Amino acid sequence: MFVGTAYIKIKIDDAYSLKDRRQVLNSVTKKLQNKFNISISVLDEGKQWNIAELGVAIVSSSSKIIESTFQKIELYLDDDYRFEILTYEVEII
Repeated sequence: MFVGTAYIKIKIDDAYSLKDRRQVLNSVTKKLQNKFNISISVLDEGKQWNIAELGVAIVSSSSKIIESTFQKIELYLDDDYRFEILTYEVEII
C-alpha cells in the first residue's frame, strides 16, 4: 500500500477579503474531492487573504496511480484562472 501526500501553495488573484478567499477555497476543494476522490484540507490559518496552503492525501495499492493522479491534479489546478500555483510538492511513501 502506498500513501501520497502533496503540499500546494497558491496565490488567489482576486481575493480582497476572507470571504473571497473562502469562496475560492471551498470551490476548489469540493471540485478536487469529487473529481479525484482524494482527501484535501486547507493547512494555513488564513492570515493572508491571497495566499493559501493546501494538503492532499491519496492512498492506493499502486504508486503509479498516485503519481498519475497528482499530475492530473496539477494540470487541473493550472487551468483554473482564479489563482496561480506557487509551490507543488509531492511525496510518495
